[in-house]
Amino acid sequence: MPSLPPQLEATAECPCVGHCTTALGDDVCRSCLRTLEEITRWPEMSDEERRAINQRIALERQTAS
Repeated sequence: MPSLPPQLEATAECPCVGHCTTALGDDVCRSCLRTLEEITRWPEMSDEERRAINQRIALERQTAS
């Protein structure tokens, strides 16, 4: 994965903000930008997998702004 600018460095922390829209039928949560599969698998993922997802989310947020 390409190196990210320091402001986009990702941690392995859960990006959940407690307003999951997958419960409403969305394939991707509008709050944390994770897929239902990512949300479901999060507890069993390695820190490396979690950081990769958080990097993708950071890039998506940067591109959207």
